Amino acid sequence: MKQKLWITLATYLAYCIDKELYKAIDYLREQVRVLVEYQEKQDKRIRLTNSQRMRVAAKAKRLSRKMLEQCTELFTPDTIMRWFRELIAQKYDGSHNRTSPGRPQIGQEIVNLVIRFKEENPRWGYQKITDQIVYLGYKISKSSVKNILIENGYDPEPD
Repeated sequence: MKQKLWITLATYLAYCIDKELYKAIDYLREQVRVLVEYQEKQDKRIRLTNSQRMRVAAKAKRLSRKMLEQCTELFTPDTIMRWFRELIAQKYDGSHNRTSPGRPQIGQEIVNLVIRFKEENPRWGYQKITDQIVYLGYKISKSSVKNILIENGYDPEPD
């Protein structure tokens, strides 16, 4: 007897809650319809940011296709699902983490230092300049020093 009473009470509560939810959904749908009518009068497209698209697409993904077609007012279901696919693909796109290929360029500070050493000490060769720069705590190879000197019009090996 008590079990039947609980089942009846739970069913009634679910009915009341569902009834209120349906009223809230109808109210929200009517608000959306009013906004759509207003937007159509303005002759402007609705432009969403990526975060807004992501929020709409995430909520829409939880609905079935049939339900999405019934309740979508602003955008077509195909558009919303395309947003979802693109945003998920963007989430797992690792291209922004890639570094440029090849060896990193030598900093301008080191280039200036090589040129300064060559100007102040014209008798130094690229090996001596390399040793001095390494002594100062920079990491550079002698071939890099040689290339810097050649690019700037200096003879890497003095007479």
